[in-house]
Amino acid sequence: MKSKNISETIPRPDGMAKATGRALYIADLPQGDADGRTQDGGVPVGPSVGLGTNQLVGRFYRSPHPRGRITARRYPQVPDGYTIVDATHVPGKNQIPMAASRDLPCFADEEVRYIGQIVAIVVGPDPQVVDELVDGIEIDVEARPVCLNMEESIALKGGAIHGTDNVFCRVDLDRGDVDAAFAHAATVAEGVYDTGFQEQFYMEGQGLITWRDGDRVGVRGSMQCPYYVNHAVTHVLGLPHDGVRVIQDTVGGAFGGKEDYPEIMGAPMAVASWVTGQPVKMLMDRVEDMAFTSKRHPSRCTYRSAWDAQGHLLAMDVLIDIDGGAYESYTKIVLMRAVFTCLGVYNVPAFRIRGRGLATNTVPSGAFRGFGAPQSLFGLEMHMEEAARTLGVESLELKKKLFLQKGDSTITEGTFRDTIILDELVAEAERLSQYSQKRAQYPTGGMRGIGMSFIIHGCGFTGDGEQKIIKGEVALEKDEAGHVEILCAAVDFGQGPQTTFRKVVAAVLGKEPEEIGFRYPDTDRVPDSGPTVASRTMMVVGYLIQKAAEDLRDHWKEGEFQRVEQKYSMPPGMAWDQEKLLGDCYATYGWGINVCEVETDPVTWETKVVGAWGIYDVGKAVDQRVVDGQIQGGMSQSLGYGAMEKLEIDHSGRFRQITMSDYMVPTSLDFPRTEASTVDNPYPYGPFGAKGMGEMVHDAGHAAYAAAVEQAVGKPCPCIPLVPETLLNIMEEHR
Repeated sequence: MKSKNISETIPRPDGMAKATGRALYIADLPQGDADGRTQDGGVPVGPSVGLGTNQLVGRFYRSPHPRGRITARRYPQVPDGYTIVDATHVPGKNQIPMAASRDLPCFADEEVRYIGQIVAIVVGPDPQVVDELVDGIEIDVEARPVCLNMEESIALKGGAIHGTDNVFCRVDLDRGDVDAAFAHAATVAEGVYDTGFQEQFYMEGQGLITWRDGDRVGVRGSMQCPYYVNHAVTHVLGLPHDGVRVIQDTVGGAFGGKEDYPEIMGAPMAVASWVTGQPVKMLMDRVEDMAFTSKRHPSRCTYRSAWDAQGHLLAMDVLIDIDGGAYESYTKIVLMRAVFTCLGVYNVPAFRIRGRGLATNTVPSGAFRGFGAPQSLFGLEMHMEEAARTLGVESLELKKKLFLQKGDSTITEGTFRDTIILDELVAEAERLSQYSQKRAQYPTGGMRGIGMSFIIHGCGFTGDGEQKIIKGEVALEKDEAGHVEILCAAVDFGQGPQTTFRKVVAAVLGKEPEEIGFRYPDTDRVPDSGPTVASRTMMVVGYLIQKAAEDLRDHWKEGEFQRVEQKYSMPPGMAWDQEKLLGDCYATYGWGINVCEVETDPVTWETKVVGAWGIYDVGKAVDQRVVDGQIQGGMSQSLGYGAMEKLEIDHSGRFRQITMSDYMVPTSLDFPRTEASTVDNPYPYGPFGAKGMGEMVHDAGHAAYAAAVEQAVGKPCPCIPLVPETLLNIMEEHR
């Protein structure tokens, strides 16, 4: 790094081990001593704790009932060496804390709210015997009517699941006199826009090991947020934070799906280890994983917009509903981001926004890349297409007149302090895709179309969450020989911190990245730098690492051990009122444009993507290949969300698609390679100018796809995924 630009690509230190199959995931860890073993690139396997030869196998007994009060339990006779653990064994609180919610029990005790809810865990040495014991468990439930969707939730089918109205949370924002704007409007556009569940579909399934060591408990495995797991387990076991050790092993993909579920899975496993005194290992197969882990929140966004006679926007009236499932989990913070993103890149003079997180008898919805923004940006971008049709103008020209500018107010009455380069991004998108030329060339309904969508994504946690809740900190340690190690809780699950963090430290210290150590997080060793979520890893944690490296460089002492630490502080001038939801809800923003070109078959209604483009302002790319990889993967996920990933529930709330043969995710044959581009716009409080970008690459590709399909078929397409049968129904309805 002594002579390289920070954006210049270097080999990934963990890349060869993963590419050749030598990387050790939780399923690969040997029983016995693994200390000292390393993978290619110097990434350690980690300590051998939890890998003893007395390790037990764990399996969950899950409720077969979707809703009701538990009236009886019947457990089979348990052989020596086997144990059934349930709510009666919890030494602390039988609840798993997630964000602001505390409603999800570790073990179902008095009631069940969805099929698959964890009631007990069976542990023992022989997997076959464990499975037989699980099959021998029975519970009696006084059944209640099942509420399957947001319409039934609002109608209180079967009575309220949560509170008195089934509303987990509300987020409301207002600016200006919306009713007056609509009363004086020359034109009103309106529409309802629906999105469904989406499965994260990480390559490696959920897997953990728990163990007891005297008065302490440990958890290790595949996870995004070691300190989240620590917090959940300490809460359930009634232990101090230093009474729980959490170790992250190699992670084979996450996308938000390993943000919450390692807590839901790890806490009951930890209780089992606490009761038995033995290590417990659980690896979910693909069917169990897909059937019972959290998914993206389904949404329904209702937009109305008022326009004057000259086509100027006067106001928007917006309702955002998201389906939280049976327990609140992360629903409120997903809803907050959905609401805070719902006006997109546009300056809206007056607005009324109402957001609700609703309870249903389905698997609790959870974290997924984008975290609410893909839902509301789909509604907004499709509504802008509808508004353009209503006004009789081209949608891009309508949108460009409304672009936000530096100094404008944010949706929460903060200020956009940084330069906004949307015009530059549009120019780059036009250069790469020839969007406007093709848009004018393709006749509406001619079975070929091209669509463009716009992205804004707040980087980092919402509001003052970074300063008051997370309070992230990192450290660097230098030994007497001058070797430097990064100490932080950030997890590399494929997005690249093993590469980019080393580059940052090396660039500051004038070393090569391979000279910098960075082991997988272990809460006994590393400070809490916060969760690996919310497009905060590079911008927030990476910046702390850069400042720590600068401190170490400026105070370097040869031949001495040194440790330097950095703690997060809000950038100057920012302010946030959590009670009123007013102020700077994000430190800065990432911006982007997606373009998608399609061809639709008028007989089968199958749609082929013939071109995809992603253009982004990520501040400054710390490694261009890492950034381009995120763009490629994010666009494929987003196009899958829009085009093919259909996930339905049956009459009892079960997911119908729970195998790799019936849940359709894109392969390399389904979509063309995305043409990716970034335009530099350095952020002063990010490492070498970098901003967050891992989430926004999934935020709006599905909207560009749907807009392209609308042009191709000549009809509005207000719902995704646009699988052939959905598109056929749309065409039949309009006929």
